[in-house]
Amino acid sequence: MSAPVRFLPLVDTHAHLNLDAFAADLDDVVARSRSGRFPEIRGRRVEDALFRPFVAAAVCPAVDLESSLRSLELSRRFDALYAAVGIHPNHAALAEPGDWEAIERLALAAVDGDVKADATGAVNATDANSGVSSPLDGAKLVAVGETGLDRYWDDAPFDVQLALFLKHLELGRRTGLPVLIHSRDANDDLDAVLRDFYADAAPADASVFPNSPDSPNLTPKSPSPGVVHSFSGTPEQALAWTELGFYLGFGGFVTYPNRKFAEIAEAARVAPLDRILLETDAPFLTPHPLRGKLERNEPLTTAFVAKRIAELRGLSVADVVRQTTENAARLFRFPTLPTEPTP
Repeated sequence: MSAPVRFLPLVDTHAHLNLDAFAADLDDVVARSRSGRFPEIRGRRVEDALFRPFVAAAVCPAVDLESSLRSLELSRRFDALYAAVGIHPNHAALAEPGDWEAIERLALAAVDGDVKADATGAVNATDANSGVSSPLDGAKLVAVGETGLDRYWDDAPFDVQLALFLKHLELGRRTGLPVLIHSRDANDDLDAVLRDFYADAAPADASVFPNSPDSPNLTPKSPSPGVVHSFSGTPEQALAWTELGFYLGFGGFVTYPNRKFAEIAEAARVAPLDRILLETDAPFLTPHPLRGKLERNEPLTTAFVAKRIAELRGLSVADVVRQTTENAARLFRFPTLPTEPTP
C-alpha cells in the first residue's frame, strides 16, 4: 500500500506578483505561499484536513518594460519565482519607443551567453571588467509575455495589438521560450492567428517524454510554443490548441458556478491532462468559494482550481496536482522543485 499523500506542491503559472497590489507585503505573501498558509478570511484561517498544499514555484508575467524588469528582479530575490518579459495587449498603445526592442534584447540575452543587458534592457558585450550590472544576472527568465489579443477593453487598437502579438510569437520561436498568451473576447481571432503562425508545427514525437502521456507536437527541436492563459474558449478550441502544441492555463473561471462558465469547465474536463496548467492571475480572478471574501487573489488559491478540475475529471486532487506540476516543470524547464513546504 502506498503512503498517503501529505503535501501537494503546486505551481502557479501566472501570478502578477510584480504589480503594485503586492508591493507592500510581497515577502509575506511568498513566505505564506511557500509554507502553505492561506491568508486569513475575516479572522479565520483556511485549512484542509486532508492535505497541505503549498506553492513550489510561480511564474510572474509582465505587462510592460517596467514590470518585465521587476519580474526579473523578483526571480533573483526569491527561489520560487520565475520571470517573463513582454507587453500586455492592453498596454500596447502605451509602450514608449524602444520598449519592445529592450524586451527583445532581454529575451535574446537570456539565451545567449555572449551578451548581457543593462538595467534598461540595453545589451552590452560580456566583459568581466566592464562593471555593467545586468538585470539578467542571477535572474530566472522562463517565458515571453504576457501578450495576446483583447476586444473587451478599448485600450489599444486591434491592429496595434495584433502586430505586437506577432512580434512576441516570433520572439518565442527565436529564443525557444514559451509564450504566455492572453485572450479576452478574442478567441476566434486568436484561433486564426495560432493556426496560421504554427501551421508548420513539427509532428509529434512520443519518445521525448516517455514517462508522460503522449503530447502532440512536443519535440526537442520543436518545444511547446506556450500556454493560453486563463483559458476562456470552447472545448473544441481547447482540443485544437493542444493539437498545435499549446498548454492551457485554468484559473478562477473554471471554479465559477455561473452557467456562462460551463464551456470552460467542459474544456477542463476533456482537454489532455498532460496539457493543463494551474494559475491564479493574482491579484485578479479569485476562485470560488473565496471570491468576494479575499481582498486579492494569491498563488496558494491554485489549490481550489486543482480541486475543481479533479471534480470535473473524476480524479483525486493529488493526481491533478502531480500532473499539472509536472506539466509546468516540463514547459518552463524548472529545476527540481521542492516536495515539502518551507517551515
